[in-house]
Amino acid sequence: MYKFVSLNILRKYNTKKIEQLSNFDVCYENSPNKPVLVHLYVIRNDPFTFKRYLTSCPEPDTNEVENTKFDLDSEAQVLSYLNEVYRPFVDPQNISYSLEKVAIKDVYLSVISKTDCINGKSEIGFASWCSKRKVEFMNVPITRKREMDSNKRFRNLYVMKTEYREQNFTVVGYARKSPGSENKENRNILLNRMVKCLKERSLCDIIFASTYSSAAEILTSRDMNEVVNIRNGLNDVDGNTQDMISYIGSSEKDICLVAIDFSGLSTNISDLTALSKTQFEKN
Repeated sequence: MYKFVSLNILRKYNTKKIEQLSNFDVCYENSPNKPVLVHLYVIRNDPFTFKRYLTSCPEPDTNEVENTKFDLDSEAQVLSYLNEVYRPFVDPQNISYSLEKVAIKDVYLSVISKTDCINGKSEIGFASWCSKRKVEFMNVPITRKREMDSNKRFRNLYVMKTEYREQNFTVVGYARKSPGSENKENRNILLNRMVKCLKERSLCDIIFASTYSSAAEILTSRDMNEVVNIRNGLNDVDGNTQDMISYIGSSEKDICLVAIDFSGLSTNISDLTALSKTQFEKN
């Protein structure tokens, strides 16, 4: 007597058996309609004979990408974005992240619309780029999961929730150099290093600087007697302390104020508190 088994039951049985063969993968030689099961070592050593099935989504619409406003202007900003949004681990109490199964394709698509620094790179090229630059999530082991007609590869990552990536605020950077014996040229070199960190690592939208003020000095009195334009000799700086106070006070958006360290902004707590309740406070 013959026993008939449904195709779905047979497929599930075969899928389960294949999953147990962790060192093997389904591929094909000449026709994608004729799959074969081959050891991973053999596939990697002869990729032209044994071809793996594609598991990626269609490429993004290039016209749409071209019309998108790019938010990440340099490779350093792309690296900072990747390391902040896709984390190997976060504190369990951090509600800004959720644990997700993430394929390299997902990361690739999330970045390509935000920068033109990786234009022309394929998904494989992007993965190689991340590996060479030691992006943190690349250290997380890849997990393989076989489904009906595909073999998915992903990493378990903590992904920053979208609402925390797209807050409607302006990131304002502030750099300050205390009085000292340095000449103007060396002082500008040191300040430019701070400004570069604010721009590339903190992704500041606008940056202000004070070339000659102490950490305890009242913010509203800084740079009051500045004669020389601060933009002379400094790169990517939009003004001095007075300009920053005016900008923050008139901004219609919320402000995220970033300094290199605590003393980089002010050590005068009472002044900082008073200022936040007057010039910085809206409505």
